[in-house]
Amino acid sequence: MKFNLVNDDKLQIIISKEDLERREMRKWDLMPNNPEAQRMFQEILEEARDVCGFDVGQNTQLMIEAYPMTGESMLITVTKVNGKSKLPFGLDLESVGQSLLEDLLDEEDYPDVSFEESVYRFANLEDLIQAASLIQPFYDGESQLVRYKDAYYLILWETEWLADGGAAVLSEFSDFVHITGSFFQEHGEMLMPENALAILAKL
Repeated sequence: MKFNLVNDDKLQIIISKEDLERREMRKWDLMPNNPEAQRMFQEILEEARDVCGFDVGQNTQLMIEAYPMTGESMLITVTKVNGKSKLPFGLDLESVGQSLLEDLLDEEDYPDVSFEESVYRFANLEDLIQAASLIQPFYDGESQLVRYKDAYYLILWETEWLADGGAAVLSEFSDFVHITGSFFQEHGEMLMPENALAILAKL
């Protein structure tokens, strides 16, 4: 791990893949309000204080931005900001760099996590409508449609109702996304809050 003290209020940290592995962390662990991520940043900031004198007070609010670099490394920029903080660190999805989020969405080396729901990303409405008409017979649960950035995200909330045939169809038309449906509910544009699959299948 390398520290670059830009000034009294700004610190740059280069974290390698090996640094994350030593802490039993992966890039995906930085995305949600993860207690393990909070713990990791606490340890990093304590080390930064000892190494380069970057001191963070008890009530200091921090903006933390993360960007992917070549060679599996990450650049973390920590900036002290004015104002009251709800958490010791301003670590949430809003404060993580958009480039990191896009990098994680395209990540192939996913951690072994499971969600109650399944989220599928479609590049266009044509593929989404065609897939919906084919998988409707295989699914009998709640579904939502959200638009985020330039893509469409189909959230299937009861994956136990998704038969193998439906999963196979989805894999042809879309990409499975390893991010919770609640993220897209909060940050995306809700197009169909309920019965999305049934509605799309009739178009």
